[in-house]
Amino acid sequence: MDHSEVLQQACYVFLNDLNDEMNHSSALQMDDKELFQRCRLIIDKEPNVQIKPYLETLSEVIHAYLTGRASEDALRFYLSEQFSIVNDEIDGLIHGLVTFKNQSADTNTSYPAIDSLTAYPKVSVIITTYNRKAFLYQAIQSVLKQDYPYKEIIVIDDCSTDGTAELMHQNFGDETQVIYMRNEKNSGPGNNRRKAFAAHGDGVYVLFLDDDDYLIDMNYLSKAVQFHNLHPEVSFVAANVFLEFSKAKQLKISSLQLSRIIKKQDYFMNFEKKGYPKPSSTLTTVFKREALMAMDILHMNMVNDASIYLRSLLVGDAGFIDTLAGVYRLHGNNITFNLSQGFLIENLEEKLLIKNMAVQKYGYSEQEMTEWFNHNAYDTISYYLLNSAKDATDFKFMYHWALNHCPPIYNQLRNEFRTKLIKKQLLRISLLRTLLGR
Repeated sequence: MDHSEVLQQACYVFLNDLNDEMNHSSALQMDDKELFQRCRLIIDKEPNVQIKPYLETLSEVIHAYLTGRASEDALRFYLSEQFSIVNDEIDGLIHGLVTFKNQSADTNTSYPAIDSLTAYPKVSVIITTYNRKAFLYQAIQSVLKQDYPYKEIIVIDDCSTDGTAELMHQNFGDETQVIYMRNEKNSGPGNNRRKAFAAHGDGVYVLFLDDDDYLIDMNYLSKAVQFHNLHPEVSFVAANVFLEFSKAKQLKISSLQLSRIIKKQDYFMNFEKKGYPKPSSTLTTVFKREALMAMDILHMNMVNDASIYLRSLLVGDAGFIDTLAGVYRLHGNNITFNLSQGFLIENLEEKLLIKNMAVQKYGYSEQEMTEWFNHNAYDTISYYLLNSAKDATDFKFMYHWALNHCPPIYNQLRNEFRTKLIKKQLLRISLLRTLLGR
């Protein structure tokens, strides 16, 4: 058997053993913690060490499902996608878990069903795409399958050449909930988000979805809208995701582990520091449109995820739903080692604008925001110098930029990366000599 068949067989054994445990222990009235411990015991019996990580994630998904942190949709998705189990078989394999959850008194969700919502404010979903028609189709379908009735999808195509236009016309040409926009020339995802938002993003709530990501909890939009109804002070609400490692064909849970509500200043000042992680892209993040307008989205130079979050946190708190709502694809090793200087400078200048907005419009002190910017600039420049800078010119350019815009980090950067630059130069000389046959 190949790896996929071995994996599938291990899943069958795991779930059948778990069903036997539940049937045998029904009189003992197991709680979810004890059931999770039974899962661990079954995993310990698995002789194949390569299979254990997959079963451990399965155990985590089951625990999340039983404790109301994952929907049945998410559980079914994981079994189908990771273990290639067909729907008819899934019904039998999870019957015991569904019954167990329904009998438990501790798994009531705090988010009402769609029928209990008295009004359905419009949700605009903006999808930027470029030459990813297969992924795009899945992304669109994942939104159309949402049980929330008042949604509109705006697809903006950055001049794709892979047949995306034909896909859209053939599959969604008659779909009233889908709007298709196509650029005459490539302008990048940041510009496209702003362009689509300005043209059609008139929903009370807005979600920015990349073309290779997708939703798996079919009532997530309903949960997000209800969260906004309950907490009008938030600018956005986000949730947890599966990370899909495409190359390894493996899914893992990415849990934000954040409080239900985080005050805007706390999250803004500590964004991406320990304990304050950034959600994976914006694929689960439902923004309040009035917050996006208040933070001046129509005049942003770089409408990327970090900038949208930071600006939104200037005008409102952050909300989090502890549930598995979508899938964030990781292509290759998912680390960008080829950042252009132009992209980097645009990123830094956007953060400088955010710093000035915080001081001039939202009452943050000049000193604390200078420290905030210096910290962010140091992290950004360090990443570039460590991974993307190719020669002495790149290093000197970034040193000069730091000296002009954030002098306190200039010497720190030069001292830390002097050795790195020397190593790059020596490596280049060695490579040239090899090529010249010396």
